[in-house]
Amino acid sequence: MAWATDTAANITDLMARLRDFLTTNAALVTANQQWQVVGGVATGPIAANDFVSLKGRGLAGEDEIYLSLQAWVAPASNYYNMRMRGHTAYNPALPGMTQAGANSEYVSILGVNSQIKYWFIANGRCFKVITRINGRYDALYAGFILPEHLPSDWSYPLFIGGSFLGSNGVASLDTYEHSNFWNAAANTQYNNAFSQGYLFTPMQAWLPIRNGSGNTPVALGRITMPWNPSAGNQNVRSCLDGQRWLQRGQLMAIGWNRGSVDRGDRYSEVPEGGQFYGSFDGVFYTPAFGATAEQVATVSGVDHLLVPNVYRTGDGQYAAFALE
Repeated sequence: MAWATDTAANITDLMARLRDFLTTNAALVTANQQWQVVGGVATGPIAANDFVSLKGRGLAGEDEIYLSLQAWVAPASNYYNMRMRGHTAYNPALPGMTQAGANSEYVSILGVNSQIKYWFIANGRCFKVITRINGRYDALYAGFILPEHLPSDWSYPLFIGGSFLGSNGVASLDTYEHSNFWNAAANTQYNNAFSQGYLFTPMQAWLPIRNGSGNTPVALGRITMPWNPSAGNQNVRSCLDGQRWLQRGQLMAIGWNRGSVDRGDRYSEVPEGGQFYGSFDGVFYTPAFGATAEQVATVSGVDHLLVPNVYRTGDGQYAAFALE
């Protein structure tokens, strides 16, 4: 993967820099993994409420991964955000944030109208954005996961994740709505919930990924592991040799209620049954014990940037991003 870090002037500058990084970064171009602009503002500055629609071509140049970004700006409400949604198809002759076919709900990365420290990480399959604003860290994931299904079973494993479940939020928000994609919290437990993460599932439908319903943790439905506090152990430390422990983040569905002996009834929101969907590409769980924001841990010769969940630094809140 290619990566870069710098400071943007504001949210519109951040989006312009991201577009240019994805389409012109030398490492991506050399690997023939640069993304293409298929709609919106292809070059130059981004203005308030401009959009950019992107196509990723995968690692071999044969995929068609579609998503759109928009600078969502409303100064009267103090909204300076970059929102995103995924598409299953895109018609360049009719560019826009809404396309024929299936579009995900919006997720956003919350910003400000002032300087924003950022990290960009990308390959031809996906890209990640991490920002730091006043000591708080927001993150975004856009693109394919690493699926545990054959292409004939599931050809479009697109995940769209941000730090806010919608468009209209402020960077100082301290509620469940403001939580990074690896530990998403939806507004309900149902499949029509708003969440910080959506997966285009093997059922050929966009469905929310979440570890909580409001402020209540949930162990059923489509979750991320090992971050889910109701389905996994969070009280872990580094390895015995002092090396930081990393576990690749997984997306999975738990489709059965608990039973007194084995399992209970099928959970109605997962009619297809429990399964492993796959893993995040380059995003890992790491223990909070001994972790600090922006710490760089080298594991197997690869540097990993440690990032807390916005302002949360307790057990089960950190993620490590591979810088490769």
